[in-house]
Amino acid sequence: MTSQPLYNIPKGSILKLDGRELTVSVREESGYAVECKETGECFTLPLERVETAIRHRDCEVIKPADVEKRKALLKHTDGLECVAQLSEKDQRIVQARLALVIAQDELRAEGVKLTQRSMNKSGTHRRLLLTRAEKLAPGHNFLGTRRGGKLASGFDVPQGRTLASYRDVYHRFDHNPIVLADRDRMKGRREPRLCEWQEQFIDYVLNCWHDPKQPKLASVYKLATKVFHRSPREMAQDINFPSITTIRTRAKAISDVVTVLGRGGTRHGANTKGAGSTDVRALAFGEKFEWDQCLLSIFTSGDGVVRAEVIDPKEAPQELADNEIRRCWLHVILDVATREVLGWVISETADADHSKALLRMATRDKTKEKVRYGCRQDPVPPVRLGLALADNGTATRNADVYAGQLGMGMAVMTARAHQPMDKQLVERLFGTTQWDVLNFRPGYTGSRPGELTGYEPKPSAEISHDDLYGTLTRYFIDEYPFRPHRGTGMYGATPRQKQEEALQLYGPMEPPSQRDRCLHLGAKVQATTTSEGVRAFNIPFNSTELQRFAAGRPKRVTVHLDPDDLRKVHVTAEGEDAVMEARLSMTVFKDQTLEEAIEILEAATKSNPSLRELHDRHLGEAMKRRALESGFFPDSRDPSSYQTLAQLEARASKLLQVETRPAAYVGATAVPGHLMSRGRTSGVVPARPAGAAPFKPPSPSTPPRASAPPPQSAGPTDVPPGEVSTSAPDPDDIKTMTFGSIKDSKL
Repeated sequence: MTSQPLYNIPKGSILKLDGRELTVSVREESGYAVECKETGECFTLPLERVETAIRHRDCEVIKPADVEKRKALLKHTDGLECVAQLSEKDQRIVQARLALVIAQDELRAEGVKLTQRSMNKSGTHRRLLLTRAEKLAPGHNFLGTRRGGKLASGFDVPQGRTLASYRDVYHRFDHNPIVLADRDRMKGRREPRLCEWQEQFIDYVLNCWHDPKQPKLASVYKLATKVFHRSPREMAQDINFPSITTIRTRAKAISDVVTVLGRGGTRHGANTKGAGSTDVRALAFGEKFEWDQCLLSIFTSGDGVVRAEVIDPKEAPQELADNEIRRCWLHVILDVATREVLGWVISETADADHSKALLRMATRDKTKEKVRYGCRQDPVPPVRLGLALADNGTATRNADVYAGQLGMGMAVMTARAHQPMDKQLVERLFGTTQWDVLNFRPGYTGSRPGELTGYEPKPSAEISHDDLYGTLTRYFIDEYPFRPHRGTGMYGATPRQKQEEALQLYGPMEPPSQRDRCLHLGAKVQATTTSEGVRAFNIPFNSTELQRFAAGRPKRVTVHLDPDDLRKVHVTAEGEDAVMEARLSMTVFKDQTLEEAIEILEAATKSNPSLRELHDRHLGEAMKRRALESGFFPDSRDPSSYQTLAQLEARASKLLQVETRPAAYVGATAVPGHLMSRGRTSGVVPARPAGAAPFKPPSPSTPPRASAPPPQSAGPTDVPPGEVSTSAPDPDDIKTMTFGSIKDSKL
């Protein structure tokens, strides 16, 4: 069944839908066949889609007749459609002419026959017409009455012919008052004053002028006249180039946006001429925040005296000296929904450590800053942060900061490079801080190099780094939250008022997790457990759980420390599932931050170095006297004082001797049955010499000798009969020994 259309949309109508102009080609059963004017795309819009858009005021229907009427109107008025486009003076003229036209219509409706002659200055109906017009639009003084002899200053009413033309054109364009305005701007020469090649020359010069190197227009014009090519035919039309004044007039007519983009670049054009954004990007407190860093336009010092000192870059400390003059970085984190400043930090550099310190400040109480710098109002409370928006600078786009944010349960969003509108709120805060706070302090540098031509910022630096931080703290706590804010979605309310409204409408905020804050945003230290617990930055911490884990042995652990709260730390170890907690065992640091505690430790050694040197000398003298009085240490000038060590070395060398078995000595052996015989040669048969009779061992019945000499001594009795003693072999030599046959073996 074909549905009946609800609205009359004839062929050729224009539908302004979804930001596009669609021309209706034909009415189909399922809808309207349309064609996009910009892309030429052809498709079919369902009938319900068009009717629903019309009901919701999302679709504008322009019929073909209306298109032609609008085209004729724009041609008649030179592009004007409504009276609001005119100046106040022209609007008043249109108002007076409209009163004259309506007066003519009313008189004609009453039966008065108005003609051009009767409406002239001496006509019969002129005064009647002016009286009726005065009644309709008082204040224009159509009658030109004089008061006190003064000249009339009313509306100059034209003749009847012009009055009749007003009425005709008014009715021809469907009673649109814009057609009654003067068209003097359309007068003048119709054909162009410059020939075609001169127009090309102007475009050529302006194109060369729109260059990022920003050349001067006069210089470009002079050189362009030398290189611009003209044909003989073009020179015959006009031999002269357009003047520099004509080109300057054309350059002034170009849009400022085009000029900035052409001569300043796309990045500068987007920053200075961007369209901006007016959307409300957050509603609840802590839902979304923006943070950024800015190099402050001010020099800080200890006392404002300029000093010069030669330092070694390898040995120079990273911390600022007391009187070092330099510019500091300001880190700020801003809540989008309420415009409250959640945290602020100044530093020497923009790095990850200070970014994590900024996140810690946003999630902790700031009463300490309030008391330290004398603030009168309460600071913003700590809040659990949601969506983080920052640029891709090195201070915020790094592994440590991203890990800390994700560990805290935040969602990370990175803004585009060189697009300040992505985080326009925190960018605007830097400008407000500069003009409200820094501009009035000594050492202000200006917003750009060379801006302050009669002021020297470095010699004028008087405030210290801590004084600058105190000034910013008082501004962000006492002043900024209570100023009316004209930003998008604020409607003139103060940030503190907007915070209370957000808490009332969207409920209380989520509290930050102190455990996650310490684990993911705190400092990490590798340490070893002892019987006293564990030390981080030379500050002791201990707990029963930690001692139970250590079990009396040194173990390697990682200590997670919150630099803003030293009362407890969290300890993790490799292979240990649980996260242990340890408490501060030195209560003197209970109310101190990590920086304050380290300053206390350093002050004990750095303060008054001359007095410390004197104390070291007194200590050395006292220790020397005690050592001499004890008598334990001999005189180092006496040589006998060193003999004890030599004697000990000699005794130690004797202890190092090791007994070894002689390699060439073999003791005497005995034949079976003569093992217990005392005879030296029992069982030993000397080797016989060449040609001698074989040696026979003595029989068992032969009695042994009364005494046998030791085997080591050789005597005449060892010489066998018939041999000279000098040529007899040594019976102890294994090479000359022979052994008798074994007769009674047990094997």
